[in-house]
Amino acid sequence: MSAAYAHECDIAVVGAGISGLTACAHAAELGASVVCIEPNILLGGLVTNVGVLGSYPAPTAVSGSGLAEALRERCTMRGTSLLTSRVTAVAPAADRFDVVTLDGTVSAKIVIVASGGRLRKLGVPGEAELAGRGVSQCDWCDGGLFRDADVVVVGGGDAALQAALHLAEMCRSVSVIVRGQQLRARWHYLQAAADNDRITFHWETLVERIIGTECVEAVVLRTAQDGGLHELPARGIFIFIGTEPNSGFLPSQVKRDSGGFVETDCDGRTSVPGMYAIGGVRRGYRGLIVNAIGDGAAAAAAAVEALREDAIR
Repeated sequence: MSAAYAHECDIAVVGAGISGLTACAHAAELGASVVCIEPNILLGGLVTNVGVLGSYPAPTAVSGSGLAEALRERCTMRGTSLLTSRVTAVAPAADRFDVVTLDGTVSAKIVIVASGGRLRKLGVPGEAELAGRGVSQCDWCDGGLFRDADVVVVGGGDAALQAALHLAEMCRSVSVIVRGQQLRARWHYLQAAADNDRITFHWETLVERIIGTECVEAVVLRTAQDGGLHELPARGIFIFIGTEPNSGFLPSQVKRDSGGFVETDCDGRTSVPGMYAIGGVRRGYRGLIVNAIGDGAAAAAAAVEALREDAIR
């Protein structure tokens, strides 16, 4: 887009993750003119880092990037405009919204916010300094660098267990650091990890700091019960402790919870009429691919219905 760029459409979708792409395709198929705005050239969001989508109901294995590409093709076939830029603000203006980007403004009757979330960081000494040198949040991107090495995975959900299982295929050992006494991952991941001799669990344990000069050499762990510290040698540490919502650009009228996640109803409607939120940016999102697709389809259907009702009045 040029600095003078302006675009008018029925629906502007902010974000091209799985939920956003689904919303674009579904809304376009229902007859709406759709513009999708995404800052990254590669579409699909965080799921593109997943090699095999365990929760996607397909007859054969599907990768995150493969699903994103299929949805992108579906969007372009239905006439969706895909714009590469970052949204800095969404401003209600009379009966429309001005979606302000770094390269211009998109004017839309309805906005669907699908900006997703970003992976949380530990916030401990050594994490920022050794990022890209042993500190990672993508096992499919970086796992091959640690073949036959000892690594650490932090987290107790699906993402952490998936990473641990994937890394165990190539690493000598995988130590999973769990803050509590139990895991939140699905049963088949738990069973597979428990049966894998290369995976060990450290319960009620926190990462205190990451040690290394040129690269990660060890992590310092603190036992939650007694506060005792011990050092665990490791070449890499993979962090999967949840996400934070990308909701800071939204107007103050949009109701959010204490964590910044947008409050919505079952169809994604927010506290601002004409604005919807779906996927990882909204409160209550469960994080599965089927949830992302369901969110996108539901919001798109509700948005197009609202457009038709306005046209009739």
